[in-house]
Amino acid sequence: MSGTRFLKPALIALSLLPVAACVSLLPESDPVSVYRLSSPEPREWSGNSENWTIIEIEMPQAPRGLSGDQIALVRDGQSLAYVHGARWIAPAPGLLQSLVIDTFNADQARLAPARPEDGVRADYELHLDLRQFEADYDHGDSAAPTVHVRIAARLVAEHGRRFVGARVFSAERRATDNRTGAIVDAFDAAAISISRDIAAWTAMATEMQDSEAGSE
Repeated sequence: MSGTRFLKPALIALSLLPVAACVSLLPESDPVSVYRLSSPEPREWSGNSENWTIIEIEMPQAPRGLSGDQIALVRDGQSLAYVHGARWIAPAPGLLQSLVIDTFNADQARLAPARPEDGVRADYELHLDLRQFEADYDHGDSAAPTVHVRIAARLVAEHGRRFVGARVFSAERRATDNRTGAIVDAFDAAAISISRDIAAWTAMATEMQDSEAGSE
């Protein structure tokens, strides 16, 4: 998705407040451009469900500053603000949950992802904590920022409630330009990378767990 808006300091209007006191700088009366993350084309699930390993993918938990639909920016490594006149199509945790589900569908033939509200009995639960989802102006206000995405994952086996494993996943991409569209593209690339890593790790962890259970 492309955009034409330059992100100069006057337009970013970065807050000088600490992260704990971050505020939205987007006037409600301003026109808003809405952006979404792309996702792989999911496959259709059909047939005998006994052959599937069902993974319940929880909504990621996120700190207040990253739990909304604003596109987050960081200045000087600590000040959190938001892109003026642009928003995600949905709150960031929901965007990432949908992306992870679509990635499981596309990349992992053995694993069937489900949401908690689906009401199905899952073999495993994947709990996610969103730690970073922001564009960092690490080279100054006028240079293209680096997007950081960091998610902590915990995998629990539903049968017996066994803890299977935990890992923190990180991805970063530098935007090609200091424009909204280029920054969203960097978010997109980093989010896709991290969702594929999460899906691959889950597949490996569940396969090892199932092999160990089968040998008992």
